Amino acid sequence: MIFSFHAKGYEVKLRRTDIAVIISLFAFILILFVGYLLNPTLIYDQFIWRYYWGPVVADATNHAASYHGVVANEGYTLVSEITYGIIVVIALYYIYRLLKKLEISIDWGFCLALLPFILFGPFSRALEDTGYFKIPLTHWFISPLIYVQIAVYTIFFLVLGWFFEKKNKRNIKEKLGLLITIYFAVTLVFLFLWSYSSLVAYKLHPILIILCGFTAIAILLSDYHRREKIMVNMVLFSSGLLLLLPSVALTGLWMVGKRWSMSTGVRVDVLCIVSFLAGLTVFLTWLTARLSKKRNAEPYTKPLNLAMLFGHMIDGLASYFSIYDPLGMGIPVYGEKHPIPLFLMDLSGGLLFPILKFVLIILIIYLFDVIYKEDLKDHRMFVNLLKIGVFILGIAPGSRDILRVSMGV
Repeated sequence: MIFSFHAKGYEVKLRRTDIAVIISLFAFILILFVGYLLNPTLIYDQFIWRYYWGPVVADATNHAASYHGVVANEGYTLVSEITYGIIVVIALYYIYRLLKKLEISIDWGFCLALLPFILFGPFSRALEDTGYFKIPLTHWFISPLIYVQIAVYTIFFLVLGWFFEKKNKRNIKEKLGLLITIYFAVTLVFLFLWSYSSLVAYKLHPILIILCGFTAIAILLSDYHRREKIMVNMVLFSSGLLLLLPSVALTGLWMVGKRWSMSTGVRVDVLCIVSFLAGLTVFLTWLTARLSKKRNAEPYTKPLNLAMLFGHMIDGLASYFSIYDPLGMGIPVYGEKHPIPLFLMDLSGGLLFPILKFVLIILIIYLFDVIYKEDLKDHRMFVNLLKIGVFILGIAPGSRDILRVSMGV
């Protein structure tokens, strides 16, 4: 059911879902507010600090943080994971509605366009682990704030790309000039942050930042001259490079010896082994499906499905190698921050985790593209968005873990 009302000449439509979300959010905030007035120790110290903000502070300072005697450790708690999981589900729903409203196709091309934003998370998180960002900036590069930051960037450039592609298709060159001006403005902001700010431990050479900006603009212009129009996916991809490339440059500099804090040593061998095993798993899955004569095997050759598998193999194998060092490579001991993966690894000495991830993704593909294929044929865009979400849940933490091990932090 959809409820509509008019406000200042605009028709506002609300679904039952919207009303339920608004009421739930309002009730939650009201309970916290009243509870804080009546018992601030219970609401802030024992709830907000213990489960949410305390772990962020502990992560930023690299040791347990205490407030009024309540100790918070870095990492996730079961309460915070459930909370963030609910937020992710709600966010996916509204992102889907936004994409549907903007008539943006959710497919493999859209996933590739998002890739720089997706990778910016683990690269910047790995830099935060090295102590690159200083307080208070470091808080913005710790989950969940890093993901809020990325979501804001992505939605901004998504709407910007939609506007330039879909709206007012005349005066394309003027719109292209405006878009390039925006890219230059973003580059100037990052020039200050990465090269001149006192909030970072190592200042990138300004020429590197300028080159990153020009690379993003060059890719945008190349696609424009090829298609003679501005594409929302290319705006997303190129703008994502504005974020990603400086952090990639810093990671590369760290690897070759330009370090601003302690390191246990660069381990490119671990990066290569984990990437190879993940890629091999995906290749064998694809090959088996291609050689199979069964129609049910065809979904296992699709790029988006294989991307989900690759992302979670990176995550599972990175956790297994970094915590248990199964090949005796002398990897420093790491720990698992998420309670559920930790429980699974404790059951089997770590090996069960990547195996279960493989089985889980195979089952997800089978459910979406085989069992419920006909039932979901009118909802393929939403299914694809869920698949992209599953891919992110694997590749983001997995890339961060393998970067940490490779950088020796």
